[in-house]
Amino acid sequence: MDEIESEGNVSAASAEGSPEAPRNMERVVKSICRRLKVTAYDVERVLRAKELLSWLQRRKAFINLFGLDDDDVVQGNPEDFARLTSIHSLKILSRFSPMCSVSEDLTNEDISEDMCQLPFEEERWGNFFTGFQILDSTGVMTMNENRKCIELTTVRSQEDFHTYLLSGIRCFLLDLFIGPLQENQDLIVQLREAEIAVSKEYGFPVVSTIFAKLSPRYQYTGYLSPRMTAPVEMKKGFKVMLTTDRSYSRMCTSQVIYVNARFLLFDLKEFDIILLGDDIQLMVRSVRLEHVYCCVCRPGILQSFMPVLFPARCSRFRVSYEEIEDLTFAREVGINVVVSYISGSVAYVDDMEKVMSSLQCDGLRLYTRVVLNEMKGCDGELNWIAERYDGFIVELANPENIPDILRLCPNAECFMQQAYAAKKPILLDAWTINEENLRVDPSHYYYAFYYPDKYVFKSDNNGHSFYFSFLQSAIFDHIAVAALSKMPHCDASHTGADGLARAIVAASMEVQAKVIVVCGVTTRMVQKISHFRPQASILFVSHMRSAEDYVSLYHNVTMLSFRTKSFRDHRRNIFRKAVFGLAYLASRQIAKHGEHIVLVYNSDTGTTFPEKYLIYKFDKLHFVEHLSASLFPTAQNFFD
Repeated sequence: MDEIESEGNVSAASAEGSPEAPRNMERVVKSICRRLKVTAYDVERVLRAKELLSWLQRRKAFINLFGLDDDDVVQGNPEDFARLTSIHSLKILSRFSPMCSVSEDLTNEDISEDMCQLPFEEERWGNFFTGFQILDSTGVMTMNENRKCIELTTVRSQEDFHTYLLSGIRCFLLDLFIGPLQENQDLIVQLREAEIAVSKEYGFPVVSTIFAKLSPRYQYTGYLSPRMTAPVEMKKGFKVMLTTDRSYSRMCTSQVIYVNARFLLFDLKEFDIILLGDDIQLMVRSVRLEHVYCCVCRPGILQSFMPVLFPARCSRFRVSYEEIEDLTFAREVGINVVVSYISGSVAYVDDMEKVMSSLQCDGLRLYTRVVLNEMKGCDGELNWIAERYDGFIVELANPENIPDILRLCPNAECFMQQAYAAKKPILLDAWTINEENLRVDPSHYYYAFYYPDKYVFKSDNNGHSFYFSFLQSAIFDHIAVAALSKMPHCDASHTGADGLARAIVAASMEVQAKVIVVCGVTTRMVQKISHFRPQASILFVSHMRSAEDYVSLYHNVTMLSFRTKSFRDHRRNIFRKAVFGLAYLASRQIAKHGEHIVLVYNSDTGTTFPEKYLIYKFDKLHFVEHLSASLFPTAQNFFD
């Protein structure tokens, strides 16, 4: 009881600048952490299992490729590299990738043109459909959807997560305003468990990025119960209970309405008036710890997510209990990217950063939500948003007249250009375009189909997003080469990394490379390559654990974790990462024999930033031997 009362007094103490404020805030955080302790333990348990599996898979892959455990044996035996011949490269990989292995028959199909070597089914159909692949499993039929980000709106089953991961989706969004934190924790655990299951099928680690939208600082009602198919009429005299229990955030009815106003309840008094939307007025009858009992004194229509206005003494601008709870939850379960519901003002961002620092969450990346076609003006007053925030979720409001053409004011165009130029992730909620409520004029193709890194779709609607997926893919492929050629040749980096990234993307387009494999430690080069929007997929091979939490937010990026305990020699580490990445491409049949691959790596010892690239014509049987001779050609004695 004392803890709950102290939570309610935090806002008042903070507003008055009392010295009790830090201690009250500490009590709130301790209370939240105590409730989230079990949650954090469940997530940590699954993450530990993932780490162990990734290390075992890397170790088993190298034993099958090299014929030895490189962590323990390679250093003292330079002649072991003589064993890196074709017989150790692909055919043995089929032993540790049980479901998606490359059989000897399929290897013969890709390499040989002799139709007599093909199995019966492929021989019968191959003469009619040359260049097509015969699909032997339903999992392969799903196209690569790496450009999508799925917002988890409802509790999904394990099979749904399994399908998302198999189709190439590596980015997931949680809305912490909806549902109790326990349900959100269950979603995280289910996703991590699905990653483990898919990793076992692939024989290689599978990682994805989870980030979360924070509860709004301003007050809103929850979402109506799914049982209610239409808005609810609130008649005069109805008795209503306003509650801060998150369990009702997606189950609101005419009797119980969720409001994110935990701190504000303690400032309410009897006979106060609370406004819901523009019409509904509630009169306070009594106040409890987590509930307010009211009656309707002015009727209206109750809908989902309606703004709530409390009396003037209840300040709407100070940090809310729900924000503190969401930030603490993100820290405890390992979410490193959070999204503010509004961009606010400079003072709002300063206050948010101060709160995050006091909660020891200052390491989190702070994104913001922006409604692009509601931005007004042409004076550049919104440019600060692109500078202060680390990334953006861009939404498009439905027009008054449906369908209509997407119209953007100069401020909106300038914001998108600056956010893209700053190499910050842009995620576009494209549902209004998918539903054809908004039509995109060719003059705005870049803002809708080129600048965004990912496209957000709710899990309920993902199965109906084919229109936008095909539209975006076609327009992007049409304008990608021209966009790169028109981009100014300016290198803002101190090391020439921007020019190198541009050259890598240009080379990948010229040779029509299938994949760009980046072997490194930090994500800086991956971000720069992604900025130039290559048509090829980007595979980032790294042992950097923290990169898994955000790198998949960038355009066309997939991370392959490289877990090892051996970092004895720089060149050997780069070689091992490159081999591991190509083994993954071969096993998953992402790159076929004869297709081009761009390898990006750092050749100088002591650097963590890649500064060299080479174009490799993929040989499925001899890639290990080729890499040993090509990555560091001046050190032949090292690999012989």
